[in-house]
Amino acid sequence: MSPFVYPQEVASGLVVERFITINAAAALTGYNPQNLRRLLRQGRLEGIKVGQQWLIDLDALEAFLAWVARSNDRRRGPRGDS
Repeated sequence: MSPFVYPQEVASGLVVERFITINAAAALTGYNPQNLRRLLRQGRLEGIKVGQQWLIDLDALEAFLAWVARSNDRRRGPRGDS
């Protein structure tokens, strides 16, 4: 199991939700970690805050990336090789 994914398990042993750290999400998506934190604070991306550490819900991240891909606004999305 990756050290960046934190499954929340129920008594039956099934994984209900999975979370990923900001840095792991940034490496995976190409987004700047500060931008991901801003999206979490604004409620535009779902996650939980444990102490000072944000954890992003993987399903919410996938949904957000799909929404960005459907958007005609090219200002959204990761920066880098274009």
